Amino acid sequence: MLIRALLSSVLLTQAPSVSATPGRVLTSQSAPATTDAPMQEPTPQAASSASGVLKQDSSTGATVPTASAFPLLTFEEAIALAEKQNPGLDAARARLQQSRELGNKAWSGYLPSITANGSYIRNPEELTFSLPGAPAPITLQKQHQLSGQLSARQAVLVPSLWPAIQNAYLGERVAALTAENTRRETLFAVAQAYLGAASLRESVAVQEQLLEVRRGFERDAEARFEAGDVERLALLRATLDRKQAEQEVVRSRNAYATAKSALAALLGRPVDFEVAPPQVATVAVPPEAGDVSTAEKTALDRRPDAASARLNVDLARGGRREVLAEYLPNLYATGNYSTTNTAGLTGVSSTWTVGLALSWTLFDGGLREANLRESSGKIAEANANLRGAEEKIRDEVRKARGELGSAEANLSTAEERVKLAWESARLAKQSFDAGASTYLQVTDVNATLASAQMSAVAEALNVQLSRLALARAMGLFDPTGNSLVPR
Repeated sequence: MLIRALLSSVLLTQAPSVSATPGRVLTSQSAPATTDAPMQEPTPQAASSASGVLKQDSSTGATVPTASAFPLLTFEEAIALAEKQNPGLDAARARLQQSRELGNKAWSGYLPSITANGSYIRNPEELTFSLPGAPAPITLQKQHQLSGQLSARQAVLVPSLWPAIQNAYLGERVAALTAENTRRETLFAVAQAYLGAASLRESVAVQEQLLEVRRGFERDAEARFEAGDVERLALLRATLDRKQAEQEVVRSRNAYATAKSALAALLGRPVDFEVAPPQVATVAVPPEAGDVSTAEKTALDRRPDAASARLNVDLARGGRREVLAEYLPNLYATGNYSTTNTAGLTGVSSTWTVGLALSWTLFDGGLREANLRESSGKIAEANANLRGAEEKIRDEVRKARGELGSAEANLSTAEERVKLAWESARLAKQSFDAGASTYLQVTDVNATLASAQMSAVAEALNVQLSRLALARAMGLFDPTGNSLVPR
């Protein structure tokens, strides 16, 4: 991986050594001899210190890191964890589950509806009526009167329900596409946060090793000052550089901790992990991205938000058809059954009826006409939103392609700067060992080297993020493939 290669390349490990010559006395605090070899790749223990707990060194008073006991979280694990328990994604799934009832609600208007009613009435007294020749008196009103009714209704011809059912299924599809877009955007945000945290962790490692270099220079400058080989200004400069390096280490650690906190919030878990560099060196560039027209067509075909915008146009047209259908009559089949414990004069306690009910709204005060005009406006709005979404997607694709090209060019330049800075640092060390350059010149060269290295780390991150952004803009960023849209 490029960032890992940068870490194992270019900083000088120690300050230049002081040659043992007559008249030069080296104290026990002088720096050990150095070589021209580059810095070695950090060990796991050194890497874990990038986010470890700080403690104070009793001998120097400086803050030094302790090894972190947190486990490493890989890129793949972060993506899987986000898909499993991200709060926003859980809410999107819940909304999707709710939307799946739209079809059932629409069909309920066409399926039978059965209603049962019952009543109990206590009257002051029971009323009876006797007829001549009747074997028993006829009860007109019982003191404890019971009655029940069962009604059924079935839609036979309801034209407005036909487009309503179609619109319900379209609404379910739109909701699924919206949830899928939320899922992809969430995973994209997690990928960005993870790569940013990984880059900051690498930056912390670079800053920590630069701090060790500054400490070595400070020890060497102190030894040379005590030997009378350099002026006090060189020692003051070395001390200032060391303090500045310590500040940069603290700043980098805080930035890394902040990035981890943001990532943990997306994952819905505590900040009890360290990020590990992704397994692959770079994010693959989609082959469709080579041609701008192909890239734009791919984005319009594959992005969930584009598909949702197209379906919203169909929904608006379906709403207009639903209003037009309200001009037609509705036909229902009805049935009723009732029973009571009082037979009355007829002697019949239970009755039933079946029939057809036709309703036709001839005039409703202009409500349907207003709804028609409103639906026409909604269609125009949906078409305008579709055009806007398509233009936005095309712009995002073009912008992502341009930013990727710039990021790759910047990375190439940053790598060349690292090589040149490393060569300058090597030559400056040789010149310093030969007595042809001053300590301040060597310090400036190494500061340039550190700046070039940090720039290369940042540009490597920009390349990865730009490739992620291009895949996302083209609708191809789906690291898990667990789509929420039914196939």
